[in-house]
Amino acid sequence: MRRLLFVLFACFSQAALAQEAPYFEDMRVWSLGGEDSVRHIFADTAFIRISPDTRQLPIDTLLAGDDVTIKQITDKSLTLKGLKGPWLQVKYIKDGIAKDGYIWQGLIGCSPMRRGDVKFIYAVDRRADSSYVLEGNKEISKRFLIRLKVVQKGKILASGSLITPDDESASYSTARVMSGMGLTGVQNIVTLTFSGEACGIPTYDYYFGWTKDGKLVRFPDKTNVGDAGVFYHSETFIFPNEKNGKPDMIVWNMITEEATDDLDKDGNYIMTTTDKGEKQYVWDPVNAKVSLIAK
Repeated sequence: MRRLLFVLFACFSQAALAQEAPYFEDMRVWSLGGEDSVRHIFADTAFIRISPDTRQLPIDTLLAGDDVTIKQITDKSLTLKGLKGPWLQVKYIKDGIAKDGYIWQGLIGCSPMRRGDVKFIYAVDRRADSSYVLEGNKEISKRFLIRLKVVQKGKILASGSLITPDDESASYSTARVMSGMGLTGVQNIVTLTFSGEACGIPTYDYYFGWTKDGKLVRFPDKTNVGDAGVFYHSETFIFPNEKNGKPDMIVWNMITEEATDDLDKDGNYIMTTTDKGEKQYVWDPVNAKVSLIAK
């Protein structure tokens, strides 16, 4: 539960920062907080323009992994791949010269990550909406396709993707790079997190493994959600180098608890376990593959 409270505090902080700049619904997972935020270029190639207008000829071309510093989030917008977002005024260094110009937000990455000269860059690549029929009516399931790229010195080494709901669970995103956590041949594990700004909103954690021979592999995902004092659903992983870890295995544990009508001595509702489970995934370092072990 302490982790949930920390996430809620963080997301409220992100919301407060976001109020300082023009708001674009499709761009919220970038979690831009205003000026002087450094981000990596996400697009394979990105044009810099002298003003926020595609009718202007590009003044520069940047490559995936190049750094830009955001000076201003403008109120000028552009829609590409179903995403409406603002033009950003940025500054950058090219050929040793400090420059500035404008770039569409969808061409830069979300939370920057790097290990040495290797950068892990992710962003919403496009909409991935799907339709379904409910009680005779056509409904739209709003979703984002997220792409993660591994970039070194301007060269894209690998990429992977996932689809996450475009709902309150995509109110903001964070990311981190870990070690290989004891998995053979894995040099880094990248986690992309999408969450909301209130209780009862799921937090989705998507995992990728970056192998020593240059493969980017999707690992199992996990979900956490809770409403303080009412219920919580917790999913965790145990990796080989952690307590109770097993060689080349990822162990998934789940527990769900709900409040009863009984109170403890402090007047809090006593929680009871309503569901729990465990899954074991085996890592095959030769074929760079994760497989669920059937019970």
